[in-house]
Amino acid sequence: MADYYSQCVVSPMLPLSDLTDAERLILCNIFESETDADELYLFAEVGRNSMIDLELPDVQAALAATAVGSAAADLLARAVAGLSEDDTAVEIDLDDHWIGILQEIVRRSPTLTFVAVETGFNCSKMRPDGFGGAALVITADTVDAMSTSQFIDETLSLRLGAAHPSSPTGGTDA
Repeated sequence: MADYYSQCVVSPMLPLSDLTDAERLILCNIFESETDADELYLFAEVGRNSMIDLELPDVQAALAATAVGSAAADLLARAVAGLSEDDTAVEIDLDDHWIGILQEIVRRSPTLTFVAVETGFNCSKMRPDGFGGAALVITADTVDAMSTSQFIDETLSLRLGAAHPSSPTGGTDA
């Protein structure tokens, strides 16, 4: 059986002063993180978490400390609203909500003009579907992304004039 990895790095480091407590709680549970002085470095050694479990007191504290309305605060508030009286933790399915969270940070930041997320796809066996990568650039106004398969397809299309069937994605966008 093959193991698939989606290692990634987020750059530049995020100024802690630009993050609300709700954003920091969510981002530090999606990604692995390290703090260096007053900045937060986000990365994933295996892959991002798309489903996170948070202790209710941590969520309540983050919500209480977050004065700014945001996608992160809304996610946490909806999760808490769905709890029963006996629940002590919340489970949040994040899908791609983390992209909007990062974009809100860029919009508010006095210093950030973008956040880039570089992902390398890897596999423990030499499988054709287990390698590649993607890049995501998030600005205040746009989110642009391209995979390595998409780059290959677009380059072959430009050079050969049509989709190339021997490209990794069989001539389709990834």
